Amino acid sequence: MSKEKIFEIKNLEKAYSISKGLFSAPTLIHAVNKISFDVYKGETYSIVGESGCGKSTTAKLLLNIEQPSSGQIFFKGKDIATFDKEEWKEYRKKVQIIFQDPYSSLNPRWTVGKIIAEPLELNTTLSKKEIVAEVYEIMKRVGLEKDWYDRYPHQFSGGQRQRIGIARALVLKPEVIVCDEPVSALDVSIQAQVLNLLLDLQEEFSLTYVFISHDLSVVEHISDRIMVMYFGDIVELSSVEELFANPQADYTKRLLGAIPTI
Repeated sequence: MSKEKIFEIKNLEKAYSISKGLFSAPTLIHAVNKISFDVYKGETYSIVGESGCGKSTTAKLLLNIEQPSSGQIFFKGKDIATFDKEEWKEYRKKVQIIFQDPYSSLNPRWTVGKIIAEPLELNTTLSKKEIVAEVYEIMKRVGLEKDWYDRYPHQFSGGQRQRIGIARALVLKPEVIVCDEPVSALDVSIQAQVLNLLLDLQEEFSLTYVFISHDLSVVEHISDRIMVMYFGDIVELSSVEELFANPQADYTKRLLGAIPTI
């Protein structure tokens, strides 16, 4: 039986026009250069590379934060460029994001309860009582105490703040979560806890992850397949076992060589 495709990406390109001066012709910079790949239901598909390689731009294109210069993004068989208003509303429920920095991605003036409840307030017809019940339930699932509902982000550690961000992404019961460097701002000891939480939640909620990272040692722990990007191009795509055992691209070998060892 063949696997179900969640995303099918075809010749995806994103170019930015950069002006060098008043009398100079603008230069096109290709952040993403006609890449194609598929993401299957239930897997963790990691996109890896150095800063500026195009991995975060690819994530923004999947989330429709940015629009492609050319190419197509199919979600469950349908081109997202053809979505009507209702389909976009459903897409935003089904595809959520966990941001890199838990310090800057949470509104410091809102309580934990308000932060997690907002997606439900905007996208559902649940009553206030039902929303509070949903928030309590998802807080419990990610390891947040019920008593913390009325606290503010500054009262929490980095790992706890990232759990708030995870709860916010989960509360609409999405099918896909784009994890944009979700542990890079955390201490190493906390990174493992958050990665293990993500693995547990993936199994519990049948989630598909698109995991963005510059750190191969992080994605080794969580990935099924890894796509390595370099200056907007895909230089290698393979299973996690194959990539670590037998990397093909020189750039991949250099990334593996940069992993610290004890």
